[in-house]
Amino acid sequence: MQPVKRNHRRNIGYIKPYFRKTHIMIALTLLLIIFPTCTSSEIPTTPAASSLPTAEAQQITTTSNSSSPIIALVNGTLINGSGAFLVEDAVLLIQDGLIVGVGSRDSITIPEGAAIIDVLGAFILPGLIHAHVHGAYSLTKLEAWAQSGVTTVCDLGAHSWPGSLPIRDQANQNPQYAHLAIDGVMITAPGGYPIAQFGDIGLEVSTPEEARQATLDLIEKGADVVKMALESGEVFGKSFPMLSPEAIHVVIETAHQNGKLVGAHVTVSKDLQIAIEAGVDFAAHMVVDIPSDAQLEQMVSQEMYWIPTLELWKIVGQDVDRNVIDNLGRFVQVGGRVALGTDYAGYYGTFQLGMPMHEMEWMQEAGMSPMQIVVAGTHNAAHVCGLGDQLGTLEVGKSADILIVKGDPLKDIHALLDPLWVIHNGVIIRQPSP
Repeated sequence: MQPVKRNHRRNIGYIKPYFRKTHIMIALTLLLIIFPTCTSSEIPTTPAASSLPTAEAQQITTTSNSSSPIIALVNGTLINGSGAFLVEDAVLLIQDGLIVGVGSRDSITIPEGAAIIDVLGAFILPGLIHAHVHGAYSLTKLEAWAQSGVTTVCDLGAHSWPGSLPIRDQANQNPQYAHLAIDGVMITAPGGYPIAQFGDIGLEVSTPEEARQATLDLIEKGADVVKMALESGEVFGKSFPMLSPEAIHVVIETAHQNGKLVGAHVTVSKDLQIAIEAGVDFAAHMVVDIPSDAQLEQMVSQEMYWIPTLELWKIVGQDVDRNVIDNLGRFVQVGGRVALGTDYAGYYGTFQLGMPMHEMEWMQEAGMSPMQIVVAGTHNAAHVCGLGDQLGTLEVGKSADILIVKGDPLKDIHALLDPLWVIHNGVIIRQPSP
């Protein structure tokens, strides 16, 4: 049986670190009432949790023209998303929706009057990012993702374009919903994928000039990344029209000139080779056949990321699920960069809404360590979504999207299923019951 995707599955959204100051002011004022202030000397300590090197502290002086109070998270172990270090007995300061200080307790000054939240030895991470979903134009789904600690999702293919844009804007002004990043729709050849297989929409281009205009149109409408179809149809037992090398080159050139990354839908190694040679920034889907060692090494040398979507292939079955897990393992072994994404709602069957733990379990089966999985779902996912300067790591100046979990996810990745606090754009949207 050949895989058939949903004709109604694709919707889109857009993300920037917007937040409503009124929401933040209300939430933070309540915190000042609920949590008593204290000096840093009153903050309990937590035992060391790792032998990894610690980071230098980062802190900026809060400006006098900001009337927003500061939240100080204390007494936790911080996993900053870069994969390089932990911060034990950490302090993280939040103001105006941004991180304004992060470091160990003895390196950060907690301003007088800050609302202090003692996390009681819990683990502090960036909000998780799901870099490949569909059907995300649902406030119910976006709220479910946010409550689970997935504070950003990237919808890589719209069913309605550009009609979905008002929903994107509505969602991204409310911190109760996960950020929604978009590609708009895929750029493809006339009669190519996904139109040929699913009757779905795409931006069909015949010439390099049409490719340039299509790319600019997507960017002007707010696409965070650009995605094109490099699908020959082999996985479906068919032959689909494909973009010309000239059109592919123009899409990439135009996107890069405008500061956008380019992803490619690929499912087999011969199409992956086209993406590699063209200089695509990331591949959406692990290929189902066996890529060569040379291909994997070239992807690594070009710093080309991979979103494996293992959950998709597990649902598809047809004896490809073992190949994709083995392929991911080989890619990681040679130093490949992986971003977390499942192709949620991109196929018939039930995908996991919320924290994509099934995907993480299969990533671990492929040989990825818990730290590598965390990085895939934070730093690397932010990068492929075009949001690496705003999200993905706990650094001063980045949006305060934060997940706090009780257990150590570096010992057991399932600890991510037990969120205590979720903070989104500086607003606490989930916290422990009194």
